Amino acid sequence: MSAAIPHVPIFVDDDDIESGSRIILKRIRPDWDLDKIRYKLFTDGITNKLIGIFNDFRPEDDGVLVRVYGKNTDQIIDRKTEFKNFKLLHRVGHAPDIYATFDNGMAYKYIHGETLTTTTVREPDVYRLVAKTMAKFHRVDINGTSDGGAECGLWNKIEQFASLVPNRFNCPTTDQQFRKMFVPGVEGLRADIGPLKTALENSGSPIVFSHNDLLLTNIILQRDVVKGQPLNVAFIDYEYAMPNHQAFDIANHFIEFSGVQDPGFSLYPNIELQINWLTAYLEEYLDESLDPNDQRVTVLKNQVDMFTIASHLLWTFWALVQTEFSQIDFDYLGYAKSRYDQYNKTKHLLIR
Repeated sequence: MSAAIPHVPIFVDDDDIESGSRIILKRIRPDWDLDKIRYKLFTDGITNKLIGIFNDFRPEDDGVLVRVYGKNTDQIIDRKTEFKNFKLLHRVGHAPDIYATFDNGMAYKYIHGETLTTTTVREPDVYRLVAKTMAKFHRVDINGTSDGGAECGLWNKIEQFASLVPNRFNCPTTDQQFRKMFVPGVEGLRADIGPLKTALENSGSPIVFSHNDLLLTNIILQRDVVKGQPLNVAFIDYEYAMPNHQAFDIANHFIEFSGVQDPGFSLYPNIELQINWLTAYLEEYLDESLDPNDQRVTVLKNQVDMFTIASHLLWTFWALVQTEFSQIDFDYLGYAKSRYDQYNKTKHLLIR
């Protein structure tokens, strides 16, 4: 990828992405016949809107993915840092080519494959690939600080989200629902941040470059076209990537086994799957063979158990912010409540 990534000065209307995409394509694919391209709208995004663009008459050309940032998301996502992360990850082989940026998004190489489901994520051949890929991700050197010198960004991110939750929601109906669902109110939620940080900051979990948002639709699985066997997985969307505790990224992913739409938290991986996953992860991360009974697997599992609480609180605040500001059709308030319920079920293990 060239260091000079073009910027197309256009604001793409997320209700008419195709029109804006054509202007971008003229810049990055000037030899494409725009009357012979195919669009595919991806509808599973809950932060951004995505459209894939393909030229079936030039199958040798890679498809283009145009990502339009969700409205008001600049309040919770540092787009400059995201772009910096994208370039870093591309340089070390963990991200696709970026073709261009535009005023409210970016265009990059489409990765062919399938997103994971609550079923496929449990397949041993698949979850071992995910574990090993995450381990490689965690070994990315962030300006020479992957040895633990990087500062954890988790608590600042939680504080940022918490500060954006309004004391009163603009929609009276939403505000009434919030007060019924969240009896402690915003201040009661914020009051838990400090005790949680105190309980976790000495967990011993190292600080690594973390994805922090490995929900199932952010993991692309590529299979052998003949045998159908899993060959590779790729992580996409680096909006929340930052230095964080190793155990948080793993805990966050384990929770995502439950899905996002109407999450079923009973799908959280059982002990056997966790141990197998963590063993595969540590073998890649430490570059040595491990027995599942190795004490280091046990230590990591205990750390992951603790950081599930931080994940639930982070995304509770995130969803409450989105409830106020997002225009994407998703039940953010209901999602916030589901994460808050899980938080309350587990926080007594740490916060006393």
